[in-house]
Amino acid sequence: MLFKNLLENNKMTLVVSLPENSFEMAKAAYEAGAQALKMHINVHHRASGNDFGNFQSGKELFRSISREFNVPLGVVPGGQDAFATKEEMQQLEDMGVDFYSAYYHHLPANIADTKKLTRMVAIDNNYNEVILRGIENSPMEVLEASIMPGESYGQPLYFRDLMQYSAIASTISKPVLVPTQKKIKPEEIKLLHEVGVKAIMIGAVVTTKDIENLKKVTSEFREAIERL
Repeated sequence: MLFKNLLENNKMTLVVSLPENSFEMAKAAYEAGAQALKMHINVHHRASGNDFGNFQSGKELFRSISREFNVPLGVVPGGQDAFATKEEMQQLEDMGVDFYSAYYHHLPANIADTKKLTRMVAIDNNYNEVILRGIENSPMEVLEASIMPGESYGQPLYFRDLMQYSAIASTISKPVLVPTQKKIKPEEIKLLHEVGVKAIMIGAVVTTKDIENLKKVTSEFREAIERL
């Protein structure tokens, strides 16, 4: 559970959600300073516009990335239409994947049976205090605050957004991760840190699908974190 340890011990942890399941993109993000990598199966990803294939199409890639790069690798195991089976989740563990992440309304009820993977659950813009209390009392170990409605993707980070993240972080004892649904800037890392956020996950909204831009943006966010 390297990922959980990072979030508990770092001031801020940089996760890169790859816009494509690609060894080259994983390598670029790793070399630019990513402290964890995240990939996808069984989902259509709104921000990148990509459709990610099933477990069989990605398993050799996951195995090679987890073996090659010395950072935790996470996988989104599915979404509304399909989800990894219990056997596939076990195989993810066996090949060195360290954590998973999925929306709470997509997670199968028995997902907490996973023994080795750090469990990250994502909430959407329909979350409420009841949901937060439920997650606090659940086996889930990390909260992904994916709370921005689709129509606000790519917009600037506003004070209202910070206050929402602050309220979530102060309500729950589990580490809170914020994905770049908004076009968060590296210099705004300090603001997220000040309201209690423990990790930033940069993705297609800020990295785009261009590998050179992914390198540049990842490096800028890592530098901002090192300045905290």
